[in-house]
Amino acid sequence: MNLITLENGLRIFTHKRDDLRSATVGVWVMSGSRNESADISGISHFIEHIVFKGSLKRSGFEIAEGMDEIGAHVNAYTTKEYTFFYTKALDYQILKASDILFDMIRHPRLDEKDIETEKGVVLEEINMCEDDPGDVVYEVNETSLFKGTSLSMKILGERETVSAFKKEDIEKYMNDNYCADKTVIGISGNFDEEEMLRKVREYFSDMPEKSKGDFFYKVPFNRDIALKTIQTEQTHIMMCFDGVGIEHEDLYPLQVCMFILGTGTSSMLYQRIREELGLCYSVDSWLGRYRGGGYIAIAMSLSPVSEERAINEVTDIVGSFSRNVTERQVAIAKEKLISSLIMSREQPQSKLSSMGYNLLMVDHFVEDDYIIDSIKAITLDDVIAVSEKYLRLDKMSFTAVGKVKAREEYEHILESAIKK
Repeated sequence: MNLITLENGLRIFTHKRDDLRSATVGVWVMSGSRNESADISGISHFIEHIVFKGSLKRSGFEIAEGMDEIGAHVNAYTTKEYTFFYTKALDYQILKASDILFDMIRHPRLDEKDIETEKGVVLEEINMCEDDPGDVVYEVNETSLFKGTSLSMKILGERETVSAFKKEDIEKYMNDNYCADKTVIGISGNFDEEEMLRKVREYFSDMPEKSKGDFFYKVPFNRDIALKTIQTEQTHIMMCFDGVGIEHEDLYPLQVCMFILGTGTSSMLYQRIREELGLCYSVDSWLGRYRGGGYIAIAMSLSPVSEERAINEVTDIVGSFSRNVTERQVAIAKEKLISSLIMSREQPQSKLSSMGYNLLMVDHFVEDDYIIDSIKAITLDDVIAVSEKYLRLDKMSFTAVGKVKAREEYEHILESAIKK
């Protein structure tokens, strides 16, 4: 592993793998919906799209054809806190693929006609997500939990804001946010390190040093009942509790807690609600994590006639978790967690993604041995302690999407379940 910092502060890490015949290059930029104001909601995601439409020296077609003719793969995605661009190519083609990737990020054409065309694409992506109740319940939930902050805004933005984007909006946002202090570049696989670093310097040595604005704040947790009616056969439910951020001391004990509670087919929720009672097809629990906080989520999709019974069962399992959890469940969950984390990180692209994410978000790499040792050290008492600290039924937030009941009905169901 090699870590280099350019004069302007941009960080580059390289991970040589001579046993591979390919290499992957990633560019992480701390640019997501958390960075946005309401009037430009969705601009981070729009930029992820528009850079593929052409650079100052390549058209959108030339970018696409250029990658295809060398057999390279290129893609990108946007989250609430960062945007990630990457390309993967054979070892003897990675320099060409990198030149195309870096060129479109650093010198986007931003043609007015392309901007108008891409608005239609993104508006259709918004329509597609609104047709997916799983996406809708996630958005409704986070809009409610993070109300009053930029984290409450949708990654894709709103139809009104996307439709109003202009070239000068994009240029200003990129000038303010696509800066060296908030950018990380990672290269992994089989490549010539000297040539790759020369290529990075060619495109990024003149990148502005400092981004404008500090978008770190303590993540709120707003307890509420959030409902949205859409035409579905099932009701999609999320029951949430205040959680932890991406580098909190309780993170690994809470992850073990989640594996016992609702991750996998041997989990408490899955065994009771699906296997014993047949109330739903899927039930899951996970941690939503951001810089400065997060939440614990339990999600399930089921017929409206099964809602009340399922809600009662969830609250019963959550409420009695600390009394019922066993040493064996903790031991199994620890092995599952270590396995899922480490096996995924042994895939070259996945490891690159994890390394770049950690360097960008917490300013250091999180080593595999540290993860393994941290998880192995977790005891039954640790799991009980975090469950009692965070799984507080009296502070639970609730979201439902689909053929939802009246708010008063959910208030009664939840109040009765918690009292019981």
